[in-house]
Amino acid sequence: MRRAYLLLSFIFLYGIQQLQAQHGQVFKVWEDSTRIQAAPSALNHYYKGDFTPLPGENLNPGFTKSVFWIALTVPPTPENLLLITDNAHINILEWYAVHDSVPMPLYVTGDFFPFAQRPVIHNTFVFPLQPKTALYLLRVDKHFESLQAPLRLVTQEQLAQEMASENLLSGLFTGIMLLIVLFGAFLFFTTSDRVYGYYALYVLSILLWIWANKGLGFHYLWPESWFFPSRARPVFVVTNMLLVFQFLQYFIGIKKDNWAYRPFKIFQAIGLCFLVAILWPTDYARFGMISMILQKMLTLFSLCAVALVAGNLLQKVWQRNTAATVYLVATMVLLVFITIEIMYYLGKLEIPVYFVHFGVFTGAALEVIIITFALAARFNNYRKEKETVLRTLTDTIIAVEEKERKILADQLHDEIGSMLSLASLNMQAMKLDEVTEMLDQLSHTVRHISHQLTPVAIEKYGLRHAIEDLVKIANGTGKINIELVLIGFSPTTPYPSNTEFTIYRIIQELLQNILKHAEASNVLIQLIEIELEKSCSIIVEDNGIGIDPATILRSVEAKVAYMEGKIMIESKPNEGAMVNIELPLPEKITV
Repeated sequence: MRRAYLLLSFIFLYGIQQLQAQHGQVFKVWEDSTRIQAAPSALNHYYKGDFTPLPGENLNPGFTKSVFWIALTVPPTPENLLLITDNAHINILEWYAVHDSVPMPLYVTGDFFPFAQRPVIHNTFVFPLQPKTALYLLRVDKHFESLQAPLRLVTQEQLAQEMASENLLSGLFTGIMLLIVLFGAFLFFTTSDRVYGYYALYVLSILLWIWANKGLGFHYLWPESWFFPSRARPVFVVTNMLLVFQFLQYFIGIKKDNWAYRPFKIFQAIGLCFLVAILWPTDYARFGMISMILQKMLTLFSLCAVALVAGNLLQKVWQRNTAATVYLVATMVLLVFITIEIMYYLGKLEIPVYFVHFGVFTGAALEVIIITFALAARFNNYRKEKETVLRTLTDTIIAVEEKERKILADQLHDEIGSMLSLASLNMQAMKLDEVTEMLDQLSHTVRHISHQLTPVAIEKYGLRHAIEDLVKIANGTGKINIELVLIGFSPTTPYPSNTEFTIYRIIQELLQNILKHAEASNVLIQLIEIELEKSCSIIVEDNGIGIDPATILRSVEAKVAYMEGKIMIESKPNEGAMVNIELPLPEKITV
């Protein structure tokens, strides 16, 4: 799609050049250093030959103290032509049509007037030509500021086509940058990491500067303001610098011991002073020289800030800081587009209309997209680190639980079990058969609880033997028939104890649920190790009345989730149930 727009822009630029050549218009300029000459006086200077041809049809005096008069001569034409003054930031523009050597005022507009006062609703300034008028005068007043004003003629059809393309592209780029702002805000509220919050504000500030620079801000955000339009661009330039200092501090790691930390803070303090001066509620046109000095100081301050940031970035790149490298590359992309636009406004370069109107927008979008990829990678690393910490903590908790269970089981087995056995022997000597039988049952119960608390067989003989014992004990009751299929899990190459304990607990709990709730007579348990895939499969089937997984298998589901596995449960009333579990396995322990 971008290629199509570039092709359209090339065709459009060629059409404008053909139109201008066809109508043979001539632009001439005269500088009014007194700033008090009216239209009749300017017309007299035109007739006296004081106007000079305008090079490249681009008025570009830079910082100026003067007012400029543009004379446009164009032969009568049946087409409806319009003059575009391609700068959205001219303070005062006065448009005159000359009839019978008398300048007739048509329109007065500019940044100092409401947006609705423009003769054609457009982000820049557009003036309609009259079919039978051959001479026009345009007064351009931006004294004590920097002035650039490329001039061109278009037809109404071409303007409509251009506006449609501009609105579409402006909406597209604005949408991209707003999505990135929302992405940064989401990451900030999710992680509480300030780098994402400052990044969201930084991108928003860039977007507002672009809107102010293109005239979109005056058009849509502050159309009735007389105060803010001429201040919007310097305000957002300063906020961009303030926010980029804060963003880089967290993004590339500028700590207090870094040589750039203190200069960054000093520049931020100076930037805040500039911001207060720019937004101070006064008519800066009354203090023209002071205003121009302030603008030049702001330009110098911006260049120094760029040099400071570049110096720190280069140092970080030299230190192999990946974030600094990414930001430097992204910034270079934006600087290329800014340089192209500056060269165009200086009249040094002819570029397609697309780059005239959307060069900086494109560069800014590419810059923030590149940085966003880096931040997404940073968030992914943060997530992985958090998962690693959480897993380590969980492993520690499980290990502690197993240790406590083992201590309790050992006490039950060794102390209470031995005492009960001794009591049983004494009772046998006294021939108290019933008491002896009760003590034997109690001793068996204590031993069973001990094995439930910690499967001693895993430590002694391995997971495979422990599961076989578990099934053997259940089959020994005579109430149920359990068939076991066990493939793999050789005791000579065991897995970490936490993994084997968790697998054992899962099978143990599934079997206990069947014994307690399923009323089944036959059970099939399959535990299969898949070494090539580093995973295992647990399948437990029964012919019982079915189970309710929402109320019975929560503990099993929690263990499966801990091991990052998958569980599938199929259960129908009076038709039995099947639980299928897939678990990833870690590296084996070399014995």
